[in-house]
Amino acid sequence: MILKNVVKKEDFKKWFTSCNKEAWIFHDITNFEKALELKKQKVYEYFLKTEIDDGGFDTSSGFDPLELYSELLNKEDLSEEEEKQKETLLKTLESFEGIELSPMSAETILDGEAVGQAAREYFIEKLESENIKNKTNFKYFDFQQFGYELSANKTKEILLDSDYKLFFEPTFEVFSGKLRTRCDVLWKNQDNQFEIIEVKASTKEKKEHIFDLLYQYIVVSKNYNIKEVKLCLINNDYYRGLEHPLVLLENLEDLDSKVDYEKEVKPFLENDFEVENTNEPEDINYQILFNVKNRITKNKKTISFKTLFECILYSTNIEDILLDISNSFDNENILKNDLCGTYKIDYKNFDLKLEENKYCKHVVNWFDKTDYTLFNLPRFKQKAAKYFRQFDKLNLESLTFNDLTQLEKPSLKEYFNDDLKKIIIKTNTYLKNNKVLDPTDVIDLEKLDVLEEVLREYYDFPLYMYDFETSKWAIPKYNKTKSYQQIPFQFSIHILKDEDYDFNQPNKTMDHYNFIASSIEDPRPDFIKQFIIACFSKGPGRYVAYNKSFERMVLKDLMTAFPKYLKPLKYIYENTIDLMDFFKKPKSNWLIYHPDFRGSASIKTTQPTLDSSLSYKDLKINKGDKASSVFRRYADQTFSQEQWDQLYKNDMLLYCDRDTLAMVVVLQKIIEIVKEAKPDIVERIRKVKLNEV
Repeated sequence: MILKNVVKKEDFKKWFTSCNKEAWIFHDITNFEKALELKKQKVYEYFLKTEIDDGGFDTSSGFDPLELYSELLNKEDLSEEEEKQKETLLKTLESFEGIELSPMSAETILDGEAVGQAAREYFIEKLESENIKNKTNFKYFDFQQFGYELSANKTKEILLDSDYKLFFEPTFEVFSGKLRTRCDVLWKNQDNQFEIIEVKASTKEKKEHIFDLLYQYIVVSKNYNIKEVKLCLINNDYYRGLEHPLVLLENLEDLDSKVDYEKEVKPFLENDFEVENTNEPEDINYQILFNVKNRITKNKKTISFKTLFECILYSTNIEDILLDISNSFDNENILKNDLCGTYKIDYKNFDLKLEENKYCKHVVNWFDKTDYTLFNLPRFKQKAAKYFRQFDKLNLESLTFNDLTQLEKPSLKEYFNDDLKKIIIKTNTYLKNNKVLDPTDVIDLEKLDVLEEVLREYYDFPLYMYDFETSKWAIPKYNKTKSYQQIPFQFSIHILKDEDYDFNQPNKTMDHYNFIASSIEDPRPDFIKQFIIACFSKGPGRYVAYNKSFERMVLKDLMTAFPKYLKPLKYIYENTIDLMDFFKKPKSNWLIYHPDFRGSASIKTTQPTLDSSLSYKDLKINKGDKASSVFRRYADQTFSQEQWDQLYKNDMLLYCDRDTLAMVVVLQKIIEIVKEAKPDIVERIRKVKLNEV
């Protein structure tokens, strides 16, 4: 087979798992710059947002690599970190494996390096253990120090040397160098057969991991006998310093065992308490940290990776697909395709199936993103792309009442549910009225009973509006923590004591508490103490988070690691309500909806839409991921204690404080809207609360 262009491993993965147009764009710097030019010429628009979190909870909406990477290439005044990111970007765009879409943040790079180094130590320990057991003296060789060509030649030489059994980053190429790869780890068995081992800084197996291994298998098996193919993941049940996983002592979902404040929390608070430190971090136990697997289980069927790949290569003409991929990189017309052209693994028959109806949401004909379009509808981009291609309608204004009434036809009903229809109608009303909106247009008049039920909880004073800032590490940082666990290091709490709160006068109308870690030691003990004290400073109340799943997950982890403080933390957990319920309540979405939300329930959208007078623009640290990054760098000692105290700490406090004040803004504006639209709701709530007293 003669390939025209190099097909890098990342090209291969994107083509099969994400989108062939995405593979084209990120193939090399030429295609990348051409994609930017086509956008500039208003030919295409792109949706390439990539989710970036690898932990048990998604705390980020992701990032748009095209926007981020183009800014790095074109921006003149780059910061020191951005300069490093640009250097990394240029290297990876031209590297022989290709660019893996990531935010290229310092944490992502550091996590990858840390897991890679830990895996090296793990396999070296394994080699040494086998040498002792078998009285052998096998060695390992690391090719990481060599460039591509030297590494490829050196690999051929060293793999023949009987003294070596373990290899890091060996390089292989086939088809005149048009397919080429490095293996994270290669292990030689006694029969001169090899094991390919791919190391991932991930706690769970992903579709792209399978195609990563498939590519390596295709390349390496051309010239070497492969005995096994393995995937090395991080064990999500490993807690640093412990041999067994931590277990929460109580069932948080058991409504019959709710914490009694008077009997279980108040006595606890009457005594001074200190939260015990977790001590100096223990050495990482690599034997438990890593989970090396050679098989996959799907649909109750288990098959080894090697057997799966043999079945795929037997049933699929992979060379024809590789030719298509290689030829596509010279042809920008691929961007016109309606479909993504991806494949899925059929685990029933153990072969590949082309996903025939996967309409492309990544590259579409250009449109003005500032317009109100189908792409603004929540969780709708895939369908928006399909509708746009089938009916050539995109702007919400172009959808007439006739379009919506025809949606009951079986062929069209799949597109718009009742919530989406309401959003479209509200948006069109807004635009026809020159962006003037009556309060009755903002609330869902068909769900007033649900709105009243949700709003009633915000009249249970005191209200503790709280927010956490957290950091995470792939390799557990502190004792009694696991990979990618969100470690809280900061909180802000605004306390509303009665109805007379006003975000314009926070110092006069509400109380405020905050905390931030003051040392590089595990921040959780001090965090727990100060958080409990603040959360009961005005007695028991309602606790308000924005997207409470995240805060409750952090609280659950704290209860698991520090069971002595379970009762007060569980009381807060049980009595936490979600301010986001006004926008995203299960089965009752968008009790409150403004067209300028554009389908987003993020507080960074809802708060400025409801009232733009409170802004983050004056803050040096104005995003959660930036705050997380700063603390992680401090904890990892990349800057000094003095820099933390003098340069960063105050800005971090200002950011977190602004988050909880933004929550007050949202609540205050919602109540104002309800009072204007349906004043009887608020009056009924007040009467009920008065009778309760």
